Amino acid sequence: MEKYYPLSSQNIIEAFNICNIIINTIPYNIIPDEALLAENKPYILDIASFPYGADENIVGKYKDKINYKLYLGIPSIFAPKRASEVLLRVLEKEVIKK
Repeated sequence: MEKYYPLSSQNIIEAFNICNIIINTIPYNIIPDEALLAENKPYILDIASFPYGADENIVGKYKDKINYKLYLGIPSIFAPKRASEVLLRVLEKEVIKK
């Protein structure tokens, strides 16, 4: 991975157009419809607890057009170091090896 930066509600749509992987940790519906309609289709790894980063109805609406995986509660289930190891395994399994 060459670059990474935190997202905010102000730059999330821009990020969807340029990022390959987006990891959401915010338990708030921050991912808007417009972001999911971006030409670029980043892999979205949502590890936030309910109500997650994207509204379940929006994810369902675009499920065949987006790469979205929900792994809720990873940070709260594991210690921070262990959580990062789990995330790395998920990324290796779901993204890097594809």
